[in-house]
Amino acid sequence: MPWVSYVCRRDVITRMAVRKKKNTIRDVAKLAGVSYQTVSRVMNESESVAEETRKRVLQVMKELDFVPSKVARMLTTHRSHTLELIVVNIRHGGRFAESIQTMAMAARDASYDLLVTMTEIENLGAALENAAARLVDGVIMHAPSLDISDEHLLELCGSMPLVRRDYVPTSKLAWVGFDQVYATRIAVEYLIQLGHRQIAAIPPSLDLINGHLRHTIWHKTLLRHGLQPGPMCASEYTFSSGHAAMQQLLATGQPFTAVMVGSDTMALGAMRALRERGLRIPADVSVISFDNAELAAFTEPPLTTIDFNFGQQDATAVKYLIEILSNPDMKLHQRILLPDLIVRASTCELPAARVAEQSQAPKNSAD
Repeated sequence: MPWVSYVCRRDVITRMAVRKKKNTIRDVAKLAGVSYQTVSRVMNESESVAEETRKRVLQVMKELDFVPSKVARMLTTHRSHTLELIVVNIRHGGRFAESIQTMAMAARDASYDLLVTMTEIENLGAALENAAARLVDGVIMHAPSLDISDEHLLELCGSMPLVRRDYVPTSKLAWVGFDQVYATRIAVEYLIQLGHRQIAAIPPSLDLINGHLRHTIWHKTLLRHGLQPGPMCASEYTFSSGHAAMQQLLATGQPFTAVMVGSDTMALGAMRALRERGLRIPADVSVISFDNAELAAFTEPPLTTIDFNFGQQDATAVKYLIEILSNPDMKLHQRILLPDLIVRASTCELPAARVAEQSQAPKNSAD
């Protein structure tokens, strides 16, 4: 509550509200009996300040209700303690709201703020320029369809540190991602272990890094086991797209006893299309998917899926960027995460009679 004073002038009393004076770093220094440079070092968590002095300065700051100016801190440390997440060409967010929350909390735990920018590939350069103009300390980029050379990306970033939240096996820069090659291989090989020889696929769109890799590895893994790939139809990350893709697979007339679907969301649509054709899951067609979203445990039947712990990926990307900021000479590397297979009731072992039928069926031509 501001205090007030009354000024008398020619018998007129004027009531004046006087603003409370805002305390400065020099006020803290004077009351604590130290230099303002010492207060600055305490604010910036420097280890060169004695513990007793640090406690005294912090107590005075508390008594004066002193909140350090972010601008002043930037001038002193040349750091804004702000990170920026740049999201490029995301058409279907899915669980991305959770990812943003996880990254924001990981940043906050390290005393950083997080800004979020959505952009398109053609505007990526402008987005990175704007981030630099905002004086952010570094950028996390999620660009699942971005095919760019390391040299070009470094040119766009300038001196600004960047970590990609994507699996980009062709890049030698800093990135964090789940191994899509390993994930696809364990999904296909699990179906083969169950006796399936006619395995179809509904991968994510092939213009996505993950979609291209899953299609390629599905194809190669089957050929390596002496099997011809079943029908394939790429799909968007939506229920309706998964439903439409399964309808297209069924319309080919090519037989399949199992299908690998690019996400749990897509799988839910695909399962509906199977039921509409009177097919049972898993008795007629086994279904395996990716992500292990919450819905996977509650579908009918519950989905066998590859578990991508996106919270781990999100937090790791933020922590990796902060490590780079703390150690600018760090050699950039890639942090590859390995997923787990979660077995539920949407897959089953193929009866011996059906295994025999598959071996007698005509060979499909490779995609």
